[in-house]
Amino acid sequence: MRTVVVVSQDKSDIFFANQLMKSLNVVGVVIENQIPERDQSPLLNKAIKYAGNPAIFSRKVWEVLDRKLVEGKQDYNRAENALDFGEEGHFLSPVDDVAVLRTQGVNAINAPEYRDWIRSLRPDVIAVCGASIMKAELLAVPTHGVLNLHGGLSQFYRGLFTTDWAIHNREPERVGATVHFVSEGVDDGDVVYQGRPAITADDNPNSLYEKVVRLGVEMMIGAISDLEHSRCRPTKLTSKGQLYLHDRFTTQAKRATWRRIREGIITDYLENKSERDKPVLAALINEFQLEETSETSRIPSAS
Repeated sequence: MRTVVVVSQDKSDIFFANQLMKSLNVVGVVIENQIPERDQSPLLNKAIKYAGNPAIFSRKVWEVLDRKLVEGKQDYNRAENALDFGEEGHFLSPVDDVAVLRTQGVNAINAPEYRDWIRSLRPDVIAVCGASIMKAELLAVPTHGVLNLHGGLSQFYRGLFTTDWAIHNREPERVGATVHFVSEGVDDGDVVYQGRPAITADDNPNSLYEKVVRLGVEMMIGAISDLEHSRCRPTKLTSKGQLYLHDRFTTQAKRATWRRIREGIITDYLENKSERDKPVLAALINEFQLEETSETSRIPSAS
């Protein structure tokens, strides 16, 4: 099945693309730029720019001081807590004759020139991880649809940073992944698979997200294999979780999320795991059983 992979530049997404190229008939990879150009003007010019608005000026000064004096000391910036997918999260390693396209601008995946490039590869399916919302014209390109790896359980959490939000909201039992068909909404398409990673006492938001991505890769490979062999049985998402947009996960929210770890929410969950898992397990859609595949050895842990 001819597969085009669309990802962002994030480590987890590059890792996703590398794994799919090893296991599927990937004919093209699109890496979408999502990072706006930074203001490179001198600090003095920036100060003058905001001097006329005391409220904005004060906030900007506080942000600079915070970055210099506080941010570097946060738990999530410690080397031992870094999100790490190894070399395969840093560099795309195209297999055989896989075509690679890097978009220009910001969040431009729906631009006609990129849509035409994808169409020229004649994909049966597009596999997405971390890309911008796709419009109808692009969704119509592959003959078998577009599949997305969402790093959350869509009936509970939709949008971005969903692993972090589950920890922030003291709900580690709701950490998980969903592979679903992409609609024009956000993480609300028909569900092919859902899964939850094993949680251990030493986990933190970054280690949990790494587990979610690794599990999600297996789920995506299984979903595309099912499509190829006419086994795919997607289920409509009838209950949509809360939508968390990018701007909502502020520095304060991130610090609060890691504070939950220090407060012992993982230990609290593990001590009551059976009871806390029951409602989540009952709500899972097409639960993915990793032990039923032989793929567990294909994706090595970063070390």
